[in-house]
Amino acid sequence: MRRLASNRAEQKAYYRFLKHPKLTEGLLIREAADRLKSLVKGRHVLCIQDTSEINLTAHDGRISDKNGLGRLDYASYALGFKIHPVFVLDAYQLTPLGFADIKLWHRPLEMPTRMERDYRRHSIEEKESYKWIEVSTRSKESLKQATLVTFIQDREADIYEVFTEVPDKTHHLIIRSSSDRTLPNGIHLSETLAALPLAGYHTICLCTDHRTGRSKTTVALEIRFCKVRIRKPNSSHMKGCPAYKELYAVEAKQSGTKNQAEKIYWRLLTTHKVEDLNSALQIINWYSCRWHIEQLFRLLKHKGFQIEQTELESGAAIRKLTIIMLTAILKIIQMRLAYSDENEGQPIEEVYNKEEINCLRLLNKKLQGKTIKQRNSYNPKKTKWATWILARLGGWKGYTSQGPPGIITLKRGLERFTLILEGMLLAKEMGTR
Repeated sequence: MRRLASNRAEQKAYYRFLKHPKLTEGLLIREAADRLKSLVKGRHVLCIQDTSEINLTAHDGRISDKNGLGRLDYASYALGFKIHPVFVLDAYQLTPLGFADIKLWHRPLEMPTRMERDYRRHSIEEKESYKWIEVSTRSKESLKQATLVTFIQDREADIYEVFTEVPDKTHHLIIRSSSDRTLPNGIHLSETLAALPLAGYHTICLCTDHRTGRSKTTVALEIRFCKVRIRKPNSSHMKGCPAYKELYAVEAKQSGTKNQAEKIYWRLLTTHKVEDLNSALQIINWYSCRWHIEQLFRLLKHKGFQIEQTELESGAAIRKLTIIMLTAILKIIQMRLAYSDENEGQPIEEVYNKEEINCLRLLNKKLQGKTIKQRNSYNPKKTKWATWILARLGGWKGYTSQGPPGIITLKRGLERFTLILEGMLLAKEMGTR
């Protein structure tokens, strides 16, 4: 806030803006979803979902208004809220398009534990896990112009009711299996897959992970798939659920390693037909796109945005700021992907509106140097062209020898660009009076 504001009065105005009752979470979420509607027309899109916690316990004593904040998953006291976005990508270009929906909620501080609530006796609608159905259902409105929609969810969503309530002819699911289900024939899913002949191998490259001490390496995955029928569990209390649901199972299992802890083992359940190796590999590749939402959460909590370090004193304001940050992070992810793409990323109209593009054209003339090395040589119709401009605004020199612009550089550039655009629009408005 201090960097955005040019003086103390403007800084206070930003605070009042976030605390204003007419600026609601629902308004910000609808604005993001409306922006997406025209972009999905005629596309097959992937909708990646996951949940993250925003932990504000360190600021407990400073937050004067705890409205919208509550208990987290920790055994001891922790203050914060949860966020569950639906991050949308083009299924074939794998370019980020936006958010179909965003759910924010908190648990009351006095809320009993799930054992105290005897949660197993409750229907899915009364449980927090209903979010997978609720958010998917709400997203369908924003995605109704898409030709096909695939919701991608992690192990927490491996719930029978999700498979029966979400999919239809247009909407599909890919969910990583969390439990080794017993099939109607009495055999476990893992045993069924293990008994199948090997369909083929798939090679993937694992990046360096300093947390686990893993170096960059290439691994081979054994691929198996089959059609399965899962049955309604006794714990399900949803009325009208069918007794069985037909799905396809795809297994990707790392071969040639003795370290079981680091072994890659994905057992995926999907409503897409999987009848050959290529369609099985497609399911695996689509599921692997989950790293996009993990990157989204990393940028939100670390790498310059640091929402958990905010000094705002209102829980409701922090929640609204989080939604605003997500839309900014979306642009940064789009720019980062565009800069490393040999095709220079997605069309610029998918990332910037007409006024923003006009502002970028003016800035491009100013920021280019006199030498060829300092010229923006990228296609003005692609996002990489805009990335070059915002990186220069963020302090990047423009030389390819300097390496690609980083997250912090792009964030600074986006902040400066927002202020420049605001000034340009104000000048335009004053000139028409």
